[in-house]
Formats: sequence, structure tokens, C-alpha cells
Amino acid sequence: MFWPAKGDIVPEPLTKGDLVNLLQGAQVDYFVRHVPKDSVLGWIDEPCTTAHFVAKGMIEIYKLERDGRKKTLDFCKKGDFFGFQILSDSCTPIAVARACVDSELIAIPKSSFFKALHTYPDFTDTIVKYLYSLLTAMTNETVSSAFYATAQRVPMLLLSLGRDELEARASDEQGSPRAAEDAVGGVIVKQNNTDIANILGISRNSVTTSICRLQEQGVVRKRRNSIEILDMERLENIATLESGE
Repeated sequence: MFWPAKGDIVPEPLTKGDLVNLLQGAQVDYFVRHVPKDSVLGWIDEPCTTAHFVAKGMIEIYKLERDGRKKTLDFCKKGDFFGFQILSDSCTPIAVARACVDSELIAIPKSSFFKALHTYPDFTDTIVKYLYSLLTAMTNETVSSAFYATAQRVPMLLLSLGRDELEARASDEQGSPRAAEDAVGGVIVKQNNTDIANILGISRNSVTTSICRLQEQGVVRKRRNSIEILDMERLENIATLESGE
């Protein structure tokens, strides 16, 4: 979950190599899937018996209401799992998964997943901690929606997403000089106003108003399909001030 970042609960995200080592240690089957942008991985009410780990790319998890309204539940990035419907008897998902960009996934069949859980404690510990991070994040999101107004929640979410991007950049570049140089510049949040509205469950107009206010303050700059954070420190000050911390 992105509110707050999973890293607040699980400080060291799992890497592709880490997961492969766990699965090989458990002696279970898995396979790599290359998923093109905009591909959908399963539909609501259609049983899906495979869990997935994002090795590269980004997957949007969302739900559509009968009237067509969309609620984004998560953006799974590198190091995230999705597809925990395999833990139920029906294996029926409650949401849809879509690739936001070309992505690489590690697919774990249900039989392999349960075998690893039952026979390999290191895998079990990893999954339990990950599920706990999801539960904590969802609880915090519920609390945030109850206590904070729309204008407050937008900068708080942008700050969380910006931190995620900085962590991903550091991981990708392995601390290279280029990474240090980029960290001084703007941080690109790949979500647009509609994505932010879907994440928070509020109107797009409300998000636009809040983004415009931040842009006037020189904190962010609106791009075509993303938002550039120009000043992470000021954004953090705004988010902290408005959240009452």
C-alpha cells in the first residue's frame, strides 16, 4: 500500500534475487511473466490461482463501481506482491490488476505458495511481515480519511509517493553519482490528477485545486501525465503542518 509507504513498516524491500532464493530454497515452482503496458491480469469474480511479485514496472490495483466510478486501491511497484486472493478457498479477487507500464512479474502458483508457507520458515516470515505492512497501511489510510480534509491529504500523499520514487531511484542506481545528482533535482511522481483522485477517493476537481495551490507556492510543477515535486523539504513542511503533526 502507498499510504503510508510500505517502507515505513518493512524497511528493506524484497528484491527479485531475494525472492528467487527463497523460492528455490523452498524447492517450489515459479515462472517469470513479461506483461505489456495496459494488460489486465484477471477480472473480478474470475478465480485466479497465482500470486505475483513485481520485479520491474508498476501494477495498478483498482475496483470499478457499477456506475463506472473507479477507486485505485494500490500502485504495486518493484518489490511489491499482489494476488493474495489465493489465500481464500475461492481464489476470487475483489479488484482488477493492470500494468501501468511494461512490467516483469514473478508468478507463484497457489500450490507453490502454500508449500513454501508450510515448509520454509524464511518465506513464511517474509509473507507475514508483508501482509502486516498492508494491514497497517490500510488502517492508516482509513484514519487519514477520517481526520484530514481533502486539501490536507493531497500533499501528504504526494510526499509519500515522492519518498517512494526517491527510494526506487536509489535502488535502481545503486548510489551512483548520477543518482546523487538526480536527487538534487525534481522528483517525478508518475501519477496524474486523476490517479491521485482515484487513490484518495475524492473528486478530480478537488485534487486539481490542491495541486494548483502547491504549484503557486513553487512546491510542485504539473506535467502532462505526472507531477514533479520541486521542493521535497517544503512539501514535507506543508504536509506536516496541515496534518497537525
